[in-house]
Amino acid sequence: MTTSKRLPRSREVADELRRDIESGELPPGSVLPSERELVERFSISSGTASKVVALLKSTGLVESQVGRGVFVKRRTQLIRHAHDRYARRWREAGKAPFRTEVEAQGRTAEVEVTSIERVTPPRWVAERLALPADAQVVRRENTYRADGRVVQLVTTYIPLAIAGDTSLEEAVPGPGGIYAAFEGLGHRLSRMLEEVQARMPRYEEAERLGAEAGTPVLDVVHISYDQDETPMDVSHFVLRADENVLTYELPTD
Repeated sequence: MTTSKRLPRSREVADELRRDIESGELPPGSVLPSERELVERFSISSGTASKVVALLKSTGLVESQVGRGVFVKRRTQLIRHAHDRYARRWREAGKAPFRTEVEAQGRTAEVEVTSIERVTPPRWVAERLALPADAQVVRRENTYRADGRVVQLVTTYIPLAIAGDTSLEEAVPGPGGIYAAFEGLGHRLSRMLEEVQARMPRYEEAERLGAEAGTPVLDVVHISYDQDETPMDVSHFVLRADENVLTYELPTD
């Protein structure tokens, strides 16, 4: 004979509110009942009500808006099509990957170039670019927004031998983004490798992404190779895991 252990009251109330959110009774953008209202509605203490709100925040279902209250999050996940975003047809049309994806999903894209400079890269980057440890690269740091909200932080490292004194050291490298610029320099994109992991964000990443405590990120290391199998760039993406979906189409033999 087995007996089921009763859940803490805070969990029971949080689960009930979660069901209200998932059913649409509490639709995206609606305000969550205040802690005082939760106390009255569920006959719980104020401390338990605080735990209920904290539980819902930890699941990513609600978010605080300073001075306004706690609201049900709008689920507007951005789909990143890894198999299509770097297709040549987009470069030929003068469209960069991020802008192409965002606009195709009916949203507004904005790219902010926060810095471009020549640096010695971290060892893990030099290894992936097949460069000596003391080699120089051009580092481009960008912040990507969809509908005004930061969704991705991207740092791109390009060997100085490729990017030095070219448009790749400019804020706008030209129509089609950096991969069109690569092709203009004789480096045709032939294949890509991506390493994906989930982790908790560093403090500054969470702050820039506007992520609630407990929100994980997707960490994507993207490596591009040209027609001679020379690594062209390493791009390090940090994406909010609750606002991005990664899709991959993998051919089989």
